[in-house]
Parts: sequence; structure tokens; C-alpha cells
Amino acid sequence: MTKRGVIFVVLACVAALAAPALGARPVPASVSAYLLGPKLIRAEIVVKGSTVHDYRLDRGKLIKRSNGRSLNLLERDGTKTSVQVAPGARVFLNGALSTLKRLRAGTQIAVSHDGDLPANAVFASTKQAPKWPQSVVALMFGNRLVRAEIALQDTVLHDYRLDHGRIKQVGVFTLLLREPDGTDVTIDISPGARVKMNGKSASFVQLRKGMMATTMRDGDKPADQVFATGG
Repeated sequence: MTKRGVIFVVLACVAALAAPALGARPVPASVSAYLLGPKLIRAEIVVKGSTVHDYRLDRGKLIKRSNGRSLNLLERDGTKTSVQVAPGARVFLNGALSTLKRLRAGTQIAVSHDGDLPANAVFASTKQAPKWPQSVVALMFGNRLVRAEIALQDTVLHDYRLDHGRIKQVGVFTLLLREPDGTDVTIDISPGARVKMNGKSASFVQLRKGMMATTMRDGDKPADQVFATGG
């Protein structure tokens, strides 16, 4: 099999893994679109498959032309970061296949990689912030989500934290979650939190042990959004 063929097989496997995750959706599509949208600065998203993956996502403008091995980015909050890129990485510029060497300073970049591994795909645009493919969104926010920390800047800088797992205990505005990697975490919930159960508006008192839930909070504040499934 050719190298290009191997790449396509890998991408097909990723898409197949992502498909069931897309159906589960721990958070609504509108929320995942916001979190991974053009206002994203960087993110760390832990996903549990056959092993635990620690995905890192970065978005920013290319500072200078690539040397073929890495990308130097200026992120929305002024942070400069260097991302290593795998030799066989696929590069998309304005939706078309391209190469790292064709990317110019000022090009907007979105790139993700697993832990300390180099990135296998780079998404670039000369017009607007590039979008993540649906397969990436599905993988990051599917039912294999463990937890996430997402830096995002709109009118202010946010440090969103998401936790996903099965409810082990419901307290007085607290939830004890068992996350997919076996971690137990207690999340404080704001009394005014927006609660969605099976896609419909609900109240905190309707949450029950055994339900799957995803909480969303900004920094160290109590969670102000809870998305639950089950009955």
C-alpha cells in the first residue's frame, strides 16, 4: 500500500470511530461549534478510546514561513507557540490540498495533535479562521469525551472547563461524576445553572444517579451549564 493509501486508511478509521461519538453528543452542536469556532485560542481535550488521548488544539496566525517541520503561531491572546508537524502531514489551504512551504506569514492556522506527537493535519486559510472538519468535532465532543479545558476570547477571555461522565451522586448543587477514564470528580453547580436533559430544558432537581452528564464552567466558577442524558 502506498503512503497516501495508508493516510486515507487512517483517516477512514478516525471517521469511523467518530461516527458513534457524533450521535451521543455530550454537548449540543451549537455549544461545540462555539467552543471550537473562530474565537478559540487553544484547547486540551482528553478522549478515552482503547487508550486515553490528550489532544491539543491551537489556532492562530502564522508568524513566518514554515521550515517544513513546525509552525510558529501567534494566538489571539498574544501567545506565541510552536507546533511540530509530522513529515507526512496533510495540509489544506482554503479547503484544497497544499504544502507547508506554500503557507505564508499571516495565514490563519488550525492544528491539533495528540500529546507530544507531531500534528498529522494542518488546516489553513487566507480569508478567515479555518473550521475543524466534522470528524474532528465528533471525536473531540463525542461520547468518549473525558474532560476539556478551552481558552476562548470573545469580549473577554474565557477558560472553559468541561467534565463528562456518569452521575454517581447528586448533592446540594454538586454533582459527583465518574469520568470515562475512571476519575471521580465533584463539580459545584451554580443555583442558576442552565440544565438540559435529553435536549430539553430541565431543573437541577431532576438530575439522577446513573445519568450521563457534561458540566461546563468558566475557570474556577461553579458550572453554569449541565447537559444530561438518560431517565
